[in-house]
Amino acid sequence: MRLRLFFVALLAFFAAACNATVAVDVDVVDDGSGTVTVRTEFDAAAVEAVPELADGLRIDDLEDADWQIDGPVRGGDGGVVVTAVKPFETLEQLPNVLDEIVGSAAGVFSDFEIVRERTFARTTYSLSGRIDPTINLNQLSDLELQGLLGEPLGRPISEIEATAGTSLNETIEMMFSVTLPDTVESSTGSSDGNTATWVLRPNDPLPTDILVMSSVEDSTPRIWAAISLVALALLATLLVFRVLARFGNRHAEARGSRDSVQMRRPDRVPEGGADAQSAGQARPPRLELVVLDARGVLYDEANDIGARLVPFVRERGSKASLQEINDVTRAATLGRFSTAEVWTELGVEGEPADLDREYTENFQLREGVLDFIDRLHERGLRVAVITNNVVGWSKMVRARFDLDARVDTWVVSGEIGSRKPDQAFFEALRRMTGVPFADSLLIDDQIDDLDMARSLGMSTAMFVPTDAQLPTASPHPIVNGFDSFFGRRA
Repeated sequence: MRLRLFFVALLAFFAAACNATVAVDVDVVDDGSGTVTVRTEFDAAAVEAVPELADGLRIDDLEDADWQIDGPVRGGDGGVVVTAVKPFETLEQLPNVLDEIVGSAAGVFSDFEIVRERTFARTTYSLSGRIDPTINLNQLSDLELQGLLGEPLGRPISEIEATAGTSLNETIEMMFSVTLPDTVESSTGSSDGNTATWVLRPNDPLPTDILVMSSVEDSTPRIWAAISLVALALLATLLVFRVLARFGNRHAEARGSRDSVQMRRPDRVPEGGADAQSAGQARPPRLELVVLDARGVLYDEANDIGARLVPFVRERGSKASLQEINDVTRAATLGRFSTAEVWTELGVEGEPADLDREYTENFQLREGVLDFIDRLHERGLRVAVITNNVVGWSKMVRARFDLDARVDTWVVSGEIGSRKPDQAFFEALRRMTGVPFADSLLIDDQIDDLDMARSLGMSTAMFVPTDAQLPTASPHPIVNGFDSFFGRRA
């Protein structure tokens, strides 16, 4: 006779008419592995009604399925506690382990997935799914058990409920918790430190959507981080300051020269014919344009989809999976969806204009960036911002901070139909600004963007916030903040 693999949970519902609490804990570590722990507590009345809970519990099937069992253990109050633990080695194994708790046919745990997204110096973990604690006892029991005993749990449900004086749905409580590698940043449950928790009952009117996110800094040897923190910051300050000072002064001196204006326009042949043009092309680079990445440099959050959009749509009733959210937003950043169509595709109800306004209010500028842009203009340099973003959201955030008055050129993926780090995106930047790559400096937090820019001839600097861990090695100078470029104003 084959019993349901997770017999601990089965017995919890068997004795639930007396009082039982089932706690399911998912613990994820930074390499994507982890454990699922199920702790089932039966009160003294449950043990009295079902004596087998204390001394006759069969756990062979559980152990055969690689669950580690502790119990039954009697407590001082006469109750019994049974704990079962099963590890998972990869993120993909978690849904199967959860299904073993009550069986996939019961539909208690559905659509569970963990997404691990790596960006520079940061790994973001997102766990999502749905829990429907409504119990169908016919699905919990084994068919052979029903055939032998005549009932899903061996006894009529009415008999169990009559003994307890209440219904099963009134006496079951389930607690579900998720512990991620670092402090929870957003969650649909209550959070404390690294853990988010939900409390559910079978008589809840609707299933509960589970979503929890956290980010961790990628680990590197602390001694190298400590050494490089000072050395790279000083080197970056000196290098970038010298570039800005040298190129900025040359630009200001040559600003009124007609020859220099002609040299900045490669489509026009300077006076003197082809020889003069060749001489112009051979001139040393002259910094004319500083390009800032929007997400993570101009604004303070690089992962705005995971940190902002996912919690926003979940709070407003979206049932879309993380993959669906990523697919829709990627299409929108290529100009295939308007912001109103994004909300529709994600199943978010509400007036699109109101949703746009509420969502974009979450964006904040990086400290010191406006003063940095002003100082660049004082040195005669132009400023461009590049971003993989939806056109409508980009314009709303720009208007909110009056950025169009400071930024000369915006290159938005939704307007040009190409995303960074594609070469076509950077070619659009060159065409829209009219500035050669060799006369441009890109400040970005994404290594792929910087590598592409450098391969095209741009100067580059990697932006790493002071609270982030520095890379062990980078071909790009490191920038920790904007104050260090020119020094603080008095």
